[in-house]
Amino acid sequence: MKRLIAFLLIISCILCVAGCSKVVGEEGLIAKARKEINNAEADTIDMVIAGRSTITRDQKTVHLFWFVTGNEYQANTPHPIEFIDLGNDEYEFVHSYNPIPRGQDCYALLWHDGYSFFVNNPKCKTIVIDDITGLKEIEVTEYPFICQNDLLPREYLFLDENGEEIK
Repeated sequence: MKRLIAFLLIISCILCVAGCSKVVGEEGLIAKARKEINNAEADTIDMVIAGRSTITRDQKTVHLFWFVTGNEYQANTPHPIEFIDLGNDEYEFVHSYNPIPRGQDCYALLWHDGYSFFVNNPKCKTIVIDDITGLKEIEVTEYPFICQNDLLPREYLFLDENGEEIK
């Protein structure tokens, strides 16, 4: 009997811990992001979901949400955070990441087998990606701009309207 009670307590603890990572809706995603980012003003700073990259892994839809902190008068810092889509606007937290800055307001993140790119610099007009399928030129059409490349690139560049690399 004691073993059964101990077993049930362990199972209930595991279920409680597993349930803690579930969030609901955009407000839940932003609340979780506020807990994950390393910023003393995380509770009060302006934050929005700039967009997301999406992949399918093990028959699950996985999103990399790019959260942006700051406003038009502050620097905008991106914070990519991975969630599994549970359906019905519910998500399970997986991991938060630190993107690699690749020029002013241009970021790259090695994510699963490829890269997710984030651009919030109006001078950036094109992302050039060279991977095993060849050279791709992705036109940046809005800001912030997010795109996913499902393969590891040999090289990638963020270019301005003159084809010059943004640094």
